[in-house]
Amino acid sequence: MPITEFTHALAERLPGWRPTHSAVPIADDPAGQRIWDSGPLPYTAHEAGARRAVLTHHWGLQLYVMPRPYRPGQYLVLPMLPANAGHRHVQGIQAPRGIAVPADPVRAAAALQRRLLLAYRLAAPAPIRRSSPGHMQVHVTFDDQQRPRIRTGYIGALIELLAHGGFLLDPASGECHLPATLSPEQARRRLITSLQRLRHQNFHIALHGSDGPRMHPPLPGAGLRRGQHR
Repeated sequence: MPITEFTHALAERLPGWRPTHSAVPIADDPAGQRIWDSGPLPYTAHEAGARRAVLTHHWGLQLYVMPRPYRPGQYLVLPMLPANAGHRHVQGIQAPRGIAVPADPVRAAAALQRRLLLAYRLAAPAPIRRSSPGHMQVHVTFDDQQRPRIRTGYIGALIELLAHGGFLLDPASGECHLPATLSPEQARRRLITSLQRLRHQNFHIALHGSDGPRMHPPLPGAGLRRGQHR
């Protein structure tokens, strides 16, 4: 089964997870540097021409899916560093183990539920929390095309962005970003809406520009909500 078809079928059986729309060549893939545990994969091993896909959960979790080298009929599913976290943030934390699964989405989903996903969900909050540079803060920068890139160490903010705001999680950087298919005006409107919603949830928004960060505090009346929980 081709990897794109496999990951889409897998996502249908894993609530809260969604697949990337296309597969990416593994060779020189920067997202490979964000694999948390390579499981049964020698870290540099892959077959020529192999491609990977990624599954993303709105808690800021991602699974790196690739063919198992020299094992036709199997895929490797490897946990990636949570959103905003780097390898320094997982020091001293036991990594959830990447596993090999059959190229049968039904059996693969059952194996993931049994052997990986619970351990991953339990391990992820600590590095996300460690990665936060400030209490209740969401940090927004802009790339060369003036499109937003967002970092945060709060699961509640990630849920707002990924589950409700239409943002995607970049496997290479761990940053939230908007789909490239949106026009600049559509991206601007969606960013403003998401930031307003986050301010209503008691978050401080730091907009980083050439003249330094500009802070936007929570909106009046914002109270303790689910977004405060990391």
